[in-house]
Amino acid sequence: MRTRLSVLVLALALPAAAAAGEDFLMGSVVKSDRWKMDRANDRELFDGDVSFRNPRYTLKADHAAYSRRTKVWDIYGSVYTLRRFDDGSRVEVDCDRSVYSEGLEEARLRRGALPVRMKYTAPDGRVLRGLSDRADAANAAGRIDFAGAFTLSTENLDIHAEKGSYDNAERSFLIHDSTPAAVGTREGYDFAINADSIKLFRDSRDIKFTDRVSGWVKDVPPAAAKQERR
Repeated sequence: MRTRLSVLVLALALPAAAAAGEDFLMGSVVKSDRWKMDRANDRELFDGDVSFRNPRYTLKADHAAYSRRTKVWDIYGSVYTLRRFDDGSRVEVDCDRSVYSEGLEEARLRRGALPVRMKYTAPDGRVLRGLSDRADAANAAGRIDFAGAFTLSTENLDIHAEKGSYDNAERSFLIHDSTPAAVGTREGYDFAINADSIKLFRDSRDIKFTDRVSGWVKDVPPAAAKQERR
């Protein structure tokens, strides 16, 4: 089933990098196996192989419902979104359920059997991955808040905490709560460091530890250090 909607903006807030009020989704087409208009509740219901694609976005899910009255999308069942950027970077997000408010430009993502999974691929191919029980994205503020078993991983670093947030203005992640820990290998050293808060800058991969910093650093064996540099 194909139906033309005034706007589909579920994925708009997910990368927290799109400009507020983007209108390239106006008049886009949502595809699904079945479509129903619930006139009593002023809702449109989509079931089975729900999908949307344009040059910037891909959205897939098992089910979707749109409330015309509240302008809220409820997308659930194997939700996948892909956001492409002009510089060649991309953000992919998998979750069980996402609720998006068009008026507020805010999205709530929730886990199912698997956690919410985020993958950012930089223009140079480097990958940054995130896991959490839930994520709340605010497009206008350029911010995503993560909570519940939050993990942030680069090619040589894993950071674990209860909460974290992404600030698009700084292109940085602030990880805090439950004594965050960073474990990894960098510049010929293995390390494990705890602090009250940890800040990771997305592009440079610089990392900053703040307050009650503790841990250890040791030399990487020559063979392992050589492999890391490859």
